Amino acid sequence: MGSLAENLTPPYYAAVLNETRDGLKDGDHIAPADEMVTLATRQPGFLGLETAKDKQGAAITVSYWQDIDDIEGWMAAGDDSIHNRFGVGLAETCGIKVSHVEHPGQLPRSLGHLRAEPGDAGLRSVGAYLLAAFGSFVSGILP
Repeated sequence: MGSLAENLTPPYYAAVLNETRDGLKDGDHIAPADEMVTLATRQPGFLGLETAKDKQGAAITVSYWQDIDDIEGWMAAGDDSIHNRFGVGLAETCGIKVSHVEHPGQLPRSLGHLRAEPGDAGLRSVGAYLLAAFGSFVSGILP
């Protein structure tokens, strides 16, 4: 069985999510990235997600979406929810890089205007893991 990305029919969007603020959890031991994953499953246009861990054990999630507006809605909902739950915004807690896949086998085209990131904190090492885990699919995501 291949990855979810191998079974999706383009065009679609992929959002790579990683946590950039380690140790931040609420009273229920929920981290901001966990909140984003939960919210994703409830948003219009959500197609599915895959998770993995990098060599240091940090979680990385790739979620798949029908439309760019769906991702923007997810990020807006996430920013509100994280701010209400943790007292900081999405950009202070998670990095998100979005790419567009237009044709089967094509490398995703990065959408730099849709990012929630306080810097590339850890994303390059996460990207190396994703390249190994998901093959050529994510190679176009990283700068």
